[in-house]
Amino acid sequence: MSLDNYNDYDNDDDRPKTPLEEDCCASGCTPCVFDVHKALLRQWENRKTRMKVKTPDNLLSLLSYKAFVITDISDASEDYFLMTLEYPECKIENNVGLHLTPGQYVMLHSWSKSRPYTPITWTYRSLVFLIKLYKHGEFSLLLKNALIGSTIDIRGPYGDFTYEINSFRQIVMFSIGSGIAALYPVAKAIVNDETELTRIHLIAGFRSAAHLPLRKELTHLANYWNFKCTLQLSQLNDKIINLHGFNINGGRLSKALVADYLQSNDTETTLILICGTSEFNQSMKEWLKDMNYTYIHIFE
Repeated sequence: MSLDNYNDYDNDDDRPKTPLEEDCCASGCTPCVFDVHKALLRQWENRKTRMKVKTPDNLLSLLSYKAFVITDISDASEDYFLMTLEYPECKIENNVGLHLTPGQYVMLHSWSKSRPYTPITWTYRSLVFLIKLYKHGEFSLLLKNALIGSTIDIRGPYGDFTYEINSFRQIVMFSIGSGIAALYPVAKAIVNDETELTRIHLIAGFRSAAHLPLRKELTHLANYWNFKCTLQLSQLNDKIINLHGFNINGGRLSKALVADYLQSNDTETTLILICGTSEFNQSMKEWLKDMNYTYIHIFE
């Protein structure tokens, strides 16, 4: 996990604050505040021997929750919706704002429950989340039916993905379902950088075109020379074969299909990014190992 957030340290000696027992919500969330504290202590002890670099003050905290207000909830596609959360302007101090790295996630906490979600976009005080609505998913149902103006607690950000500009010739991204939430902001950041020469191919698996969220956002990225998007639809409908801005293929992602998508790529200059269910992630890891790909990052 990435813990480059200095506003969780005591002012007197910069030592990470020890969480109180009540800071743990006891809902089994990962990472727990006590796990984060242990990691921060290790970093603090290592940093004592070298010069510290000042980073901007982050509105978010790794160890404690901040209350954000729900300002919008809107449908993104079948079974998916977008939720916008904002931190009250009046509570923001000078030189403090949201600082995240594309692909990082945060913990949302409410109704005595906590779940990890990856923001797809953010400003200095607001975040937008893509959320999959599960029929028997208690937390997603509570979020979908939450009242505008009510609050959700957030802590973070977490995640250890780092990327250097032009460090790979191409990046191939594989996602299924809501896993696209982790990959979209990474692709957007790379495409929006005019100095980037890296080509991106996003292969996103969904049940059908009706379940495709972020259609407008992905279509916008497809207008750039170095971005390509392929939809892998398990239920292919002939009516959407010519969906603008996307390549459309039928069937579920398999080892043979993954090999086909990667056949023209060099294993030494290609980065593979993966985000999906734990079963999907594990299968992808095994398949890519058999194909001799070593530069792989799985968002879990």
